[in-house]
Amino acid sequence: MNKKVSLIIINWNNKSYLKRCMDSILTQSYKDFEVIFIDNCSHDGSFEYFKELYENYDFIKLFYNSVNNGYAGAANQGIKESTGEYIMILNPDIIMENDFIKLLVDYIESDSSIGAVSGKLLKYDFKADQKLNYIDSAGIIMFRDRNCIDRGQNEKDDGQYEKTEQVFGVCGAAPFFKKSVLEELCINNEFFDEDFFSYKEDIDISWRINLLGYKCMYYPKAIAYHGRGMGRSKKGILNVIKHRSDQSEFLRGISLRNHIWMLYKNESPSSWKRDRFRIYFRFFKIFIYSIFFERFKFKYMKEATNSKQLFINKKKLFFTKIKDENINNLNNLIKE
Repeated sequence: MNKKVSLIIINWNNKSYLKRCMDSILTQSYKDFEVIFIDNCSHDGSFEYFKELYENYDFIKLFYNSVNNGYAGAANQGIKESTGEYIMILNPDIIMENDFIKLLVDYIESDSSIGAVSGKLLKYDFKADQKLNYIDSAGIIMFRDRNCIDRGQNEKDDGQYEKTEQVFGVCGAAPFFKKSVLEELCINNEFFDEDFFSYKEDIDISWRINLLGYKCMYYPKAIAYHGRGMGRSKKGILNVIKHRSDQSEFLRGISLRNHIWMLYKNESPSSWKRDRFRIYFRFFKIFIYSIFFERFKFKYMKEATNSKQLFINKKKLFFTKIKDENINNLNNLIKE
């Protein structure tokens, strides 16, 4: 008997994407799933639109939040409402190939040490309604300075990421989890950290999956397409400045704040001792860049440091579950 997959769609003002996302869900070859649609107080009519189209489907549950609880809050809400053995969280701008879910289920069931898996995410141009042969994410990798990136992002897909392999983390646009692993990493009744609100929560939860001794895997046979918002810029200071100026100050600010919180929560003493100078140097560069181009970030840095004890307390709760062996394995996974 197939195990049920709970698909959690987190929506905020994404009306134009919803039907194409749902079309790709309804045509999946794997049929044992439920859809949990969480609307985070949209004001573009997307909840009403979705309800009109899909409220009569008995495997679809609809929830409307009177306030925007962010990605983390909505994801937790969906997980608590779920009845499946597997959890897949979907951005509305994801379009899956019709064997995407089946391939991920078959793969994750092949190895009890896998906690999460990501397929190959390619880019999608919604304006042209066209699949693009460019990488959006081939899994998340972390470097010793704690910079984290979606591997391969913006590269043309020439088959350079066709190897199934362990990665640091899974991209938050379409991550696939064992529910039992999420229950194991839960802190204060939260799977994703709701203080984050949005951004970096996929890296945070992947970090904790690794610390528990499970693996995050990249499985390229499973393919989906993503119309990404905030992504990685091209190299070069002028390209970086231009790319970042297109993003809101709020999103840039909370991304940095959440990154600092993530370090407070998840760094082990041995990892910190090994990599602290690289981490300090990266933050020194961020500090200098902020002086000249993004002074607004200092209030987010202050917020992050003022909340330090809260996240250290979360770390104390979580690290009672962690074995030294898991930390050593994670250290080996972090890239130079």
